[in-house]
Amino acid sequence: MSIPGIEGAIERIESYDGTHIATAAWGEEDAPTVIFSNGICCTDTYWTFLQPVLLDAGYRVIFFDYRGHNRSGRPLNPNEVTLPAHARDLWAVADHWGVKNATLIGHSMGVQTTFEAYRQHPDRVDSIVALAGPFEYPLDNIYMTPVGATLLAGFELTWKYAPSPVRALWRATGLDTHVMVKGAQVTGAVGKTADSALLDEYFAHVGSLDPLLVLKFFRGMQMHSARDVLDRCDIPVLQIAGSRDVLTPLPLQREMASLLPDVRFKIYRKATHTLPIDDPERINEDVLAFLDEIYA
Repeated sequence: MSIPGIEGAIERIESYDGTHIATAAWGEEDAPTVIFSNGICCTDTYWTFLQPVLLDAGYRVIFFDYRGHNRSGRPLNPNEVTLPAHARDLWAVADHWGVKNATLIGHSMGVQTTFEAYRQHPDRVDSIVALAGPFEYPLDNIYMTPVGATLLAGFELTWKYAPSPVRALWRATGLDTHVMVKGAQVTGAVGKTADSALLDEYFAHVGSLDPLLVLKFFRGMQMHSARDVLDRCDIPVLQIAGSRDVLTPLPLQREMASLLPDVRFKIYRKATHTLPIDDPERINEDVLAFLDEIYA
């Protein structure tokens, strides 16, 4: 269960470096536009509930897969998997659809993508919606410890000298998605109220990815900081955090909110990192109310 009607809407474009990016658009061309940015290793799964609500409300909705993910092609330069590259892909997608200005909606790493896109073209961003996302060095803050950065360094070292175990471990994530979902719920990485079919779809996609490319994605994400962007981000930002988010913990979210000049900061009690499918009705209501305020 993905974004309704996405397969029939997909087009493939060439981005700034010739990499083929899969994208889709719905709604009237002259309507206020929103562009979704996924989390790392994600595709359209997390936008399943929000997309039709925004479309029914009269907004134009644009989606794209990150390079090397799902329907998009592998990056022509394997080192071009940085946050600036993802942001440039976003603007290539916007240009393809004739979009001059838009609201950028990001989940997880997609929040980093939106702030990097703002850095590149602040004049083209009307507002930002940040859902359970970090603004810098996310692997330093999982469980408020550097455990994520340590694991990444370990995987990189193992890949260098013995890539087969890393490849086998990575492929295993897509073999029994039910076990992966249960494990993620036990560790608090995903919410127990999240749609299990969507989580199955997510882990199946994760297991299909090239582990070497994924390691490069995680390294690019970990090296990125938007701290210098936040205090000059003078557009409205809706920031929503989950009180039980162990991947982007609440202290990090509070720090981000404190640095933004014009922020509406909401905390969902008992919610986790999978906000858009943890509590979709509340997400839909709050995002729609924010957009209606922006484009009133």
